[in-house]
Amino acid sequence: MRFALYLDIVNHYDINVLAFHNNCDIYFIINIYSNSNQTTLYFLCQNIINLDNTIIITGDFNIRDSD
Repeated sequence: MRFALYLDIVNHYDINVLAFHNNCDIYFIINIYSNSNQTTLYFLCQNIINLDNTIIITGDFNIRDSD
């Protein structure tokens, strides 16, 4: 199994795409951080990230409940 950080899939400093290769298959893990201004969430709304074999999308979205 081999891991790689893909910087060319998403061009945003708060989105990391990590891939791991298992024989001939490739799987993606996407980590997202959004600051208090939620700039990353706005970026994601404007840019569709479509990766086959994405198994985990995780992150800190800094979304607060209004209550």
